[in-house]
Amino acid sequence: MLAAFLGAGGALSYAAETVPAAAPQPYAPFRFDIPPQPLSQALLEFSHQSGLAVLASSELDLTGESPPLNAEMPAREALALLLEGSGLTFRQVDGQGLVILPAPAGRAGRDRASAKTAEDGPYLDEVVVVASKRPTKLQETPMAVTALGDELLQERQIDGLFKLVRQVPSLEIARNGDHTASMLYLRGVGSDNYTEAGDPGLATHVDGIYSSRNQGSSAMFYDLGRVEVLRGPQGTLFGRNSTAGVINYHTARPEQEAFSRFGATFGNYRRRKLTGVVNLPVTDDWALRLAGASDEADGYTRFAPDSASAGASERYNNADRFGYRLSSSWRASDNLNWWSSYERFEDRGAGSLPVADHHTPVRIDTPGKTDLVQDTYRSRLEWTFDNGMGLTYIAGYSRMHRSQDWDGDRSGALGSETDPREYHQSNRTVWADHISRQHELQLKSDDDQPLRWLLAYFDFSERNDIRFDLEHQTSDGSGWGGAPAHSFQQPDRGSRLSAFYGQLDIDLPHQWQLSAGARTGRDRRYDRGGRNIGCPDLIRSDRGGELGQVAVNRESAAEGQCFVSNYNDVSQSWDSTTTMARVSWRPRPRALLYLLYAEGFKPGIVEDGGSLEGVYAGADDPRFRAALADLIATNNSDNPQARAYVEPETSTNLELGFKLGLLDGAMTLNGALFNTHYRDLQVSGVAVDERGFERVRSTSAASATIRGLELELNWATSLNGHLGGFLSLLDARYDRFLGVDNDFPRYGQTWNPSAGDTDIPDLMDFSGNQLKQAPKLSFGLNYSHSVTIRDLARLTSRLGVRYSDRVYFDEANRGQRSGKLRDNRTGLWVEDPNGPAASIDSQPAYWLWDAGIRIEPSAGNWWVELYGENLTDELVRYDVETPELTRPEFYLAPPRTLGVHLGVQFD
Repeated sequence: MLAAFLGAGGALSYAAETVPAAAPQPYAPFRFDIPPQPLSQALLEFSHQSGLAVLASSELDLTGESPPLNAEMPAREALALLLEGSGLTFRQVDGQGLVILPAPAGRAGRDRASAKTAEDGPYLDEVVVVASKRPTKLQETPMAVTALGDELLQERQIDGLFKLVRQVPSLEIARNGDHTASMLYLRGVGSDNYTEAGDPGLATHVDGIYSSRNQGSSAMFYDLGRVEVLRGPQGTLFGRNSTAGVINYHTARPEQEAFSRFGATFGNYRRRKLTGVVNLPVTDDWALRLAGASDEADGYTRFAPDSASAGASERYNNADRFGYRLSSSWRASDNLNWWSSYERFEDRGAGSLPVADHHTPVRIDTPGKTDLVQDTYRSRLEWTFDNGMGLTYIAGYSRMHRSQDWDGDRSGALGSETDPREYHQSNRTVWADHISRQHELQLKSDDDQPLRWLLAYFDFSERNDIRFDLEHQTSDGSGWGGAPAHSFQQPDRGSRLSAFYGQLDIDLPHQWQLSAGARTGRDRRYDRGGRNIGCPDLIRSDRGGELGQVAVNRESAAEGQCFVSNYNDVSQSWDSTTTMARVSWRPRPRALLYLLYAEGFKPGIVEDGGSLEGVYAGADDPRFRAALADLIATNNSDNPQARAYVEPETSTNLELGFKLGLLDGAMTLNGALFNTHYRDLQVSGVAVDERGFERVRSTSAASATIRGLELELNWATSLNGHLGGFLSLLDARYDRFLGVDNDFPRYGQTWNPSAGDTDIPDLMDFSGNQLKQAPKLSFGLNYSHSVTIRDLARLTSRLGVRYSDRVYFDEANRGQRSGKLRDNRTGLWVEDPNGPAASIDSQPAYWLWDAGIRIEPSAGNWWVELYGENLTDELVRYDVETPELTRPEFYLAPPRTLGVHLGVQFD
């Protein structure tokens, strides 16, 4: 529940940062006892007694006397009575509360039945966001924000990340298989380091709690109140890893009304999804809410006849996810509120597998298996002082455990995993534990003051423990570095961030506003005892996962003995300060212009360290201990060729934006023109080092510049029609970037010029290339229309389309293979053993079409919807895995899916 207060100036001041989803409440009956008093005080009492958020501009006259109200009635009817004769009306916020508005001409003095609907013509519900850590109307928030309320999420069936990207400008998604991770990119910037060493480039927060892992509950949407996507660097208010932007998920809050609703989805590939919500008020001040979802579907990957046996429900690219959330909202007093939740998420699916297309079968010798469990606790305690100041304490704890089997070759028949004459690769996460903690303390002024300030302290820590085994047996029984099996063991790899931040907003005459903010903090990253181990035999098949005694390096290993190939010990810290400055102007009530300067910061990342040479008697050998100390010092050195870490990434953004309300409130048009400059942009990939071992290596592109234009349209075309859409134009290029082509290390000159370094002939110049996951043009449109068939039912149809220009998946921008490769060392063209291929590291331009029709009977409490997604069965690639094969393999979007949604609600 959210308490709302009307201050002396007549504008609303909230006691909480997060606005709850309260769409059903205005229709529920409440007991009101409000004596005659000034309207501003009456609205305050109304908010207290109903628990509903009320938003009113300071420009409105709320000094008049309100009539007495002593009755039990729906909240909307009660508010209409209080506003009777005031010349004011109200509208329901998009799933979040109530907004006081001036009544249109001729409306003042009408009866309360007409005043409560405010539907003289088509209009848009107001949307409230907390992008600035305060509740503000979306159209009055001088930032590039996309907000999707609960009603819109349900209407468009947005139940996961892959559907979210179709609704947001400049948002793209990539997929990883052996870590079950989804990587998001915004305006061309994200992170392809999906391991425990890396961080996402687009920060994710759930109910104010930072989510550091790409896996987990944020992959499945259920019972959400709102999703906010903040585009551009957000380093001041949201801190680390927000160089591209922030996604804020706000779960639905418990309400002071008893109700339940349940849903079911059935579709092809035996899709079976169940959802449910039960909301229960325990006392007048305490409510509980239990929500859950289960989503299962058969895999759409076809297996060749000689593959390992697996039923359709257990094949790769299936779905087997389950989650539930229990939340509590308690108003301990008029000034004290406590919200808390516990959430559990499980993923038992086979994982994602790259394939050439949806029809070509793959040969599998390692069936997919994932066992991922995440438990998360979140808490928010809010205390409002008598003077309107607020103190908020936010705490979070999350623990995720994961194990996984994944087929790395996708070409070996059953039995190849134990035959030394057969090529075989399997990737196995034996165990992975991720534990994170967050504490945040915010002190802020009353929202109603012309001078508003916020001061806060933020502390976050994460500890990871992982063993990842990789079998890579070549056809001669050998493998990378002469070892067909590798075990990457990181028993203590983690990070810590402590920071102070603040923001100041000043209202000036003539509708001008100035804002400034800053954050300063220290990031620390470390690896204690991390080791990469090579083995001369397959780990799982021949050893059952047991490595035995491990030699300190390859030269010291006996025949058949595993050995340490890399020592990863490293500890680094970085101090950072990011700033924000903004000026905005409202030339008229429904128009906003702003100019914004903002900075972002992403800390450095640790990676695999160096190797030891020489022969040693063992770990107790004094010469070994001395050599290891020197190696660790090298890991922590400033030498970019030898150190085991990558420096931080920073961004600066200059943005000119506008927000317009048109057609008397029936249309909004928002836009942003931006120029973002990145220094030391972090780029990661899998490479084979000079000793023949595969390692995840990160580099820092010297610089990159992203320029673009984003437009968002929201239009109530009629009382029953709605059109929404976006347009994104991006020019995202590396200014200067020297690197090695990880997939074609010796033949990079086939597509890019040499860097001209004779000592490193494989060093390529990627300067001027297009950033990955950054289409030059993309847009989306969604139209819905409702009609009422007499008094029988209401039919709502929807149609959605998304278009994207070509998307590159690699900084090399290769595009295609001609059948010839150019040798970096000789400059000669040689035959490509895998022949020519088109679109080896990119997705050509494509269209995606979705549609649905929903039926709601007038006298019932249920609904049914028929839907179709990817109606034209477009082959859409999200990322590339193997561009060097005869038929390159990609992570694909699902094929055409058809089905039915069912829902029922009980009040």
